[in-house]
Amino acid sequence: MMGKVLRIEKTSIYDGEGMRTVVFLLGCPLQCKWCSTPESQNSACQNLYGKEMSAEEIVDEVSKDEIFFFHSNGGLTLSGGEILQQPDFCMEILKECRYRGISTAIETSFYGKYDYIQSLLPFLDELYLDIKVMDRKKHKSYTGVYNDLILDNILKLQKESWHGNIHIRIPCIPTVNMDEENIKDTALFCKDIPGLVDIELLPYHRLGLETYRKLNLEYALKDIKAPDAEELKTVAALLRKILPQTTIKIKGELYHP
Repeated sequence: MMGKVLRIEKTSIYDGEGMRTVVFLLGCPLQCKWCSTPESQNSACQNLYGKEMSAEEIVDEVSKDEIFFFHSNGGLTLSGGEILQQPDFCMEILKECRYRGISTAIETSFYGKYDYIQSLLPFLDELYLDIKVMDRKKHKSYTGVYNDLILDNILKLQKESWHGNIHIRIPCIPTVNMDEENIKDTALFCKDIPGLVDIELLPYHRLGLETYRKLNLEYALKDIKAPDAEELKTVAALLRKILPQTTIKIKGELYHP
């Protein structure tokens, strides 16, 4: 089975437990204004990037790093783009990795058919979910889609017998989603998610600016600065107040009040 791949990154320490090989897939139905990989979105410009690869080719490449996975409890992470754009391709990769004893994780917005999600769960160890903005109209304004499907999929996941680990990630963008109301709403929504291991804050950055220039695209948030350490700690403290038993991280590091 063939799929569209943006790139493969080795030895990542920010995309799951241990040392990871991250496969970034092309295609995403969202258009987040802060997106650092606009070339992965569903538009004509993605034809300039990436290549087609077979599931077998990808797993063979990932398997080259098995010694690093063994010593660090690492493995494969499928990311995007949005992996739910290529569910059958993802399933073949995850299934073969499981057969070879390689730990598996996905990073997803959860914007896709729930049937696709169900098909991946049997071959999945770790699930990293973005919750960007809780207000549906604001979510539409900043990402191009309403969040109803995303939140509904998370609620459906709670009824599954799947026993993998769930990690919630919040991209922290000043003036967009770091306000007290949004953080409280996010925390309350996450409160009853079974299997929730942690909530991680990912600070906004502008690393994709050069790609926007190459694609002749306007970068909508060019005037927004990255949040500083104190702003991130304020968000973390609010989450901890509502979720005292939940592990809170700031870009991979444990938050300590």
